[in-house]
Amino acid sequence: MKENFLPSLLGLGLIGSNLFSLTLLSNASSDKIPDLARLQTTENSASQLKYKRSESGDLEVLVTHNMHQPKTTLFSEEKTKWHGKTDYSRREYIAHHPVDSARLTSEYLACIKNKGSAESNGEIVGTSLVTATPAASTLSNIPFIGWVASAFAVKKAGQIGKNIGGDFVDC
Repeated sequence: MKENFLPSLLGLGLIGSNLFSLTLLSNASSDKIPDLARLQTTENSASQLKYKRSESGDLEVLVTHNMHQPKTTLFSEEKTKWHGKTDYSRREYIAHHPVDSARLTSEYLACIKNKGSAESNGEIVGTSLVTATPAASTLSNIPFIGWVASAFAVKKAGQIGKNIGGDFVDC
């Protein structure tokens, strides 16, 4: 019983402080803090609140609310190359809903099928290019690590071919 008292007390205090701060923010009646309970958002809107304290000590609140703006999704990926260099790619897509009445549309299913087919064909082409050229046999002739280097080159060529093939079909 004694060992459960302190964690229970801390948990209740944390929950209470969170509820108290949310209540204060949602029932704000002053002009300094916006009423968070009254921000209207829809499926195609975006809201953003930024708080900044000025040098004089005043609280500056910037409320950005865009109605009928499609939500965008940001994808970021980092790829490290051979020489320690890193490629950063960021893509921003407009989020769409391919589901109509809990069923996938036939166009979206065809797009998924085409993308998978393009990726597998690209992987086949990439691996066959490495194995058909003298690169694979040259790498496999390196003493001690040749078989690892050859397998790594084939795998990397397959991944590059898969990425190139997948870029041709955009779903």
